[in-house]
Amino acid sequence: MPIICGFGLFAMAASMGSCESKDPDQENPDGSDQLGIYPDFITPNDKYFDTKIADIPSINEESYRLKISGAIDHPSTYNLRDLRLLDMHKRTLTIECISNLPNGPQLGTAEWRGFRVYDLLENLGIQEDAATVKYLSADGYFTYNTIEELKNKEVLGALYMNDESIPPLYGYPLRIIFPGYFGVRQPGWIVEIEVLETGPEDYWSGSGWKSDSSMTIDSKIYFPESKSRFALGDSIRIGGAALGARRISKVEVTLDEGATWIPASVRQSLDEDYVWIFWEVYVTPPSAGAFTIRSKATADDGSVQPESDQNYSDGINSWPSVSITVFEDS
Repeated sequence: MPIICGFGLFAMAASMGSCESKDPDQENPDGSDQLGIYPDFITPNDKYFDTKIADIPSINEESYRLKISGAIDHPSTYNLRDLRLLDMHKRTLTIECISNLPNGPQLGTAEWRGFRVYDLLENLGIQEDAATVKYLSADGYFTYNTIEELKNKEVLGALYMNDESIPPLYGYPLRIIFPGYFGVRQPGWIVEIEVLETGPEDYWSGSGWKSDSSMTIDSKIYFPESKSRFALGDSIRIGGAALGARRISKVEVTLDEGATWIPASVRQSLDEDYVWIFWEVYVTPPSAGAFTIRSKATADDGSVQPESDQNYSDGINSWPSVSITVFEDS
């Protein structure tokens, strides 16, 4: 499975995989990477961004089997009915493509429902020397969790997305959901879970992409659109999202390169970790001229979105920017 976005900023990404937005509202006519509007807070399945390294695997419900092998006392095989009879748990989660642009649309929030991977493996007997769990996808992709990562029991083997069976485009019938990590660690079309005594390795190992990196605190500016013009005295509505950290404590915007910051208010949120918030603020520029709007988010743990993040291999979370012009209304 997939998760590198194919944009010009990332030449390597374009040759390795792709992320695409499926929301026509996200097609901005000026060619910028902004959404232009607030998206749905819970992303509908038909508007969720898709991720792939190849063609979508064709998986038959009746013949599908999940194989569990390796350093486990009781290797087993499950059909879909078996998996659906396991204890189900829900998790609402915001996931972003690791190579999404600073204001890009390759992210979304969905409610996932499935079994806890650790519980399933523990019931089968995880052997003492087991260190890593490798997930193999029907399209040839593979990634992992360490046993330690699984022990917090947040990782789901998701069978449902927004109360529907996961669509083929997003990993039917089984997708791994790993809260707090980019989509590169959320593989779909899983056909085997292999418990290993060796250390972690995945499809991108050696490529330069740091797929083991967790999502870091980030913010997006959805509007106003870049190159917008306003009359002097206009109250400009600025809005966007903040995500990445467990909880967002505040978002601020600046029009003077960080000399002064204006606090934004939360427009929509959910009382769960790793779920985005929507924020907004109204600003009246003090004079005519060209301005650059930037935003930064702060997390509950005190971590702050950095002004500049040049290490694109583990995701980008620089302050996003939008250029506007304020003119004197004659």
